[in-house]
Amino acid sequence: MVFNRFSVLVAIRLILIGVTMFAGIWSYFETNTYMSPIGFTVLTIAQFGMLFYYINQTRNDLLVFFRSFDDRDFNKSYNENVLGQSKDELKVAFNNVLKTFKAMSLEREEQYQYLKLVNEHVSVGLISYKADGRIDLMNKAAAQLLGVPSLGKVDQLENHDPKLWEQLQSLEAGEQTVIVPATSKLKLAVSSKYFKLANEDYTLISFQDISVELEEREMDAWQKLIRVLTHEIMNSVTPVVSLTTAVKMIMQDETGQLKSDALPREDLEDIFKSMVAIEKRGQGLLGFVKAYRDYTRPPVPEIAKVNLFSWLNDTLQIFKTEMAGVSVEIDREIDEGHFVNMDEKLMSQVLINLLKNAAEAMKGMESPKIAIGVVNSENSTQLIVADNGPGIPANILEEVFVPFFTTKTEGNGIGLSLSKQIMKAHKGDITVESSEAGTTFKLTI
Repeated sequence: MVFNRFSVLVAIRLILIGVTMFAGIWSYFETNTYMSPIGFTVLTIAQFGMLFYYINQTRNDLLVFFRSFDDRDFNKSYNENVLGQSKDELKVAFNNVLKTFKAMSLEREEQYQYLKLVNEHVSVGLISYKADGRIDLMNKAAAQLLGVPSLGKVDQLENHDPKLWEQLQSLEAGEQTVIVPATSKLKLAVSSKYFKLANEDYTLISFQDISVELEEREMDAWQKLIRVLTHEIMNSVTPVVSLTTAVKMIMQDETGQLKSDALPREDLEDIFKSMVAIEKRGQGLLGFVKAYRDYTRPPVPEIAKVNLFSWLNDTLQIFKTEMAGVSVEIDREIDEGHFVNMDEKLMSQVLINLLKNAAEAMKGMESPKIAIGVVNSENSTQLIVADNGPGIPANILEEVFVPFFTTKTEGNGIGLSLSKQIMKAHKGDITVESSEAGTTFKLTI
């Protein structure tokens, strides 16, 4: 519409110039006076000048308009009135475009100020830097949590805390770890993310103070551990004390002195039974202490590339040998060519423990079944072990990974907690879900 008007006005001017030139030529040949041709010539030149001025003025307006974008200056406005009530549609369009971009610029600035305000007030520390190490963003929380001033380059952290800098360099994209800066002594959860923006590579590192949460979890873990230790030790020590008291009473007379006469056979049998019971309790307590020692000294995994299909076959063979009297159907869905980096002996220990627990939970059931499958993702492999047993009660489910916690009459209760440690040593995890339809353990490596 705007350029149609411009074209029409230029066309009208060209037509008028043509008519004036034709009239000038006609008057030159058809009239005897020179004033008419000269007048028409002057008029033609004037019309050419006005056409040039109009086109040049439009060009200058366009040039100024586009320069406004280069300078990010959207405050300029154009006079839209031409004659009376008529409007210059090109300048109207210019003003509309400038108003739109001005509104967009204000909105963008408001959003920037809002994000800046949020960034400075959040408790999570953020540092974003480019591939060359130049820091684009470092909020107040990051400086406070790390105990350092505002930095220009990320490698300047080495001057303040070399160990922290080394830990950040070893941090992989998407990985999360806990660090304790020497400058602040806080326990920080640190995660890293890489992204690309406008052909620039960026690294974003976040820091969150989890000191209070960790202390609460540590305290809770200690309370649970002490509760289990107290329960186990009391269960062993109380009968020992009772039995030794009984033996002492058998061997003493009414005055509290050792009997001088030979003890009756019945008393000797009671003493023998008491000593056997004391020995059994002592062995149980010794086994508990040994289990505690094993738990506090977790093995270090020897990582190697393992064929998951072959490993599973070998592990199931070991399980069938150890549980020869148990009849459980085991289904497996694993590709033959799948490889995983892990310690096959330790992972076999974890899997056999899960299979034994499932088999014991389904004891006496009709058609007990265990399904083993694999789910692959971009950065991890998940081994899934599911059974169709009665499930784990909700009030017990959250305790299953607590060291020495067990609902069995036999066992030391470190199987699942040790499995948790082994998975953590692989930089993985073990989780459990349970319902009346069965229990599912997920091993993530």
